[in-house]
Amino acid sequence: MLKRTLCLAALAAGLLGLASPAGVAQPDKKPSAADLAKSKKAIQELQDFVGVWNLEGTQKMGAATVAWKEKVTWGWTFKDGDGWLIVDFADGKGKYYTRGEVRYDVEKKKYLLTLVAAGKDATKLEFVGDFTKGALKAERKDPKTNDVVRVTLNTVSEGERMAMKFEKQDGGKGLFSPVFAMNGPKDGLVAGGPKKPECIVSGGAATMPVTYNGKTYYVCCSGCRDEFNANPAKYVKK
Repeated sequence: MLKRTLCLAALAAGLLGLASPAGVAQPDKKPSAADLAKSKKAIQELQDFVGVWNLEGTQKMGAATVAWKEKVTWGWTFKDGDGWLIVDFADGKGKYYTRGEVRYDVEKKKYLLTLVAAGKDATKLEFVGDFTKGALKAERKDPKTNDVVRVTLNTVSEGERMAMKFEKQDGGKGLFSPVFAMNGPKDGLVAGGPKKPECIVSGGAATMPVTYNGKTYYVCCSGCRDEFNANPAKYVKK
């Protein structure tokens, strides 16, 4: 039984560290202002992901279920007029991933999820997918084995809980089988509490105060805070 459990653990680690496929390439040319606006609007569909989440991971290992806890943080980052989401797993010490990001390819109308695998190699794993029915579903295919890994990310209970699910399809055929899942509530959330103010930068539920010309505004994450502080007049004008 121990030998089988160790083999299953190795299989999970191996599948999460598959060589990165071609994926959707980032455009070489500088995106236009219109494309940047479209990209940001698409990323705003994932606004409910922003925040700190106390997640519990679970994974079947033979007849047993292994569980662990991770604090996972989602937030915005901005550069050269573009904006996208970044994610951190347990301060860079997650069981399977350390960090990642979600961007949007305007030309192909696809979300690009990149996750950095835990380990010395820090392999970047690229997933491509869509946001439909409140969930981001993205896949990556191993060019050698044709195995497909699918990631599903969504919030439930009106944004109070996050769910992350990882599944694998052997050889790209047949049904997907579960690898592991992570679920849990947003950090510091009080059930039935007052509605949060709107982030002046991204439009989501805000918790961080910022000031400009003696007036207080609110943002949802450190990325939006930095963006506001760099361009306060731009956002106050809006």
